[in-house]
Amino acid sequence: MGAVYLAASFQLMKQDVAANELIQQPFTNAIANVEYGRTWYWSYYYDPLVNNATVLEIVAKHFPKMLKDVPQSYWERLSKAVSDGYFQSHSASIIVLAVDAYATAAAQSAAGKISIGAIDKKGLVKALELPVQFMLATVPVPPETPRLKLGNQGDLPLFYSWSESGFERNLPAEAKSSGMEIIHEFLDAKGTPISEAEIGDEITVRVRVRATDRDQLQQVALADVLPGGMEPVLTAPSDTDDPDTPLWRQRLGGKSTWAIDYADIREDRVIFFGSVGRGMTEVTYKVKATNIGTFVVPAAYGEAMYERRIFGRSAAASFKIKPVSK
Repeated sequence: MGAVYLAASFQLMKQDVAANELIQQPFTNAIANVEYGRTWYWSYYYDPLVNNATVLEIVAKHFPKMLKDVPQSYWERLSKAVSDGYFQSHSASIIVLAVDAYATAAAQSAAGKISIGAIDKKGLVKALELPVQFMLATVPVPPETPRLKLGNQGDLPLFYSWSESGFERNLPAEAKSSGMEIIHEFLDAKGTPISEAEIGDEITVRVRVRATDRDQLQQVALADVLPGGMEPVLTAPSDTDDPDTPLWRQRLGGKSTWAIDYADIREDRVIFFGSVGRGMTEVTYKVKATNIGTFVVPAAYGEAMYERRIFGRSAAASFKIKPVSK
């Protein structure tokens, strides 16, 4: 990677011969037809996605004429790696920089040569207006558009994505596991799982988690979102508390066999951070029933922060809070 930055420096100083000599081999390696996967996943913070995307960013900024040699397969491999979850915060940020640099170069050759139209169910095409700032353009599509028609007369390939937003119509009735299992329960004072309580009751939340495919998952974040009728019961720290006990532990209370590094306690959720082993571990804490009604219990969701393909969620449910019985 040092050769890539040095090549860019020579290019800025107009030393073209030295710059081209240094950039050729890293560029060739970056666009080589090598499949992404477990074999290339070097570490959490630096991997071929970071390396290859950085090379493309530098080439797009300082050697734009070389972009015509980037094969379609480069983008296909990169997008597949992202789709399969082989990315993390560092590689994601580098990919964004690379795509932005490529888009800047491609937009210059595509100015006035790009068209987009929405095709309705009758086959009629309605032209859509592209923004002036075309590098990363966002275009709203009419509802219920089954197809789009794109035209590119520029010198470089362009890429698009279609996204939809909204809310799930139905709750996930079944738990899902991809390398990690999560079980979420509400318990009464006897430790029995329950699905209803009376207003004012204190209820124990138990979240159990384990790795299913490995002995250890590093740096997992698990979000436990509470139903609308509950809120965490927090304990005020006292002078008798062990000074070495973290403040979040003192406030949250409960018990834990899961070696939690930190817990972010909010009004509507608790987010746990820590490593997860193959054995089933758990964490418990108290919540209070504050409103009467039947409430949706969102699925507890966990994910390895630097291995996005590793995740798990519990099944969603419902919980009924009743008036105090007479």
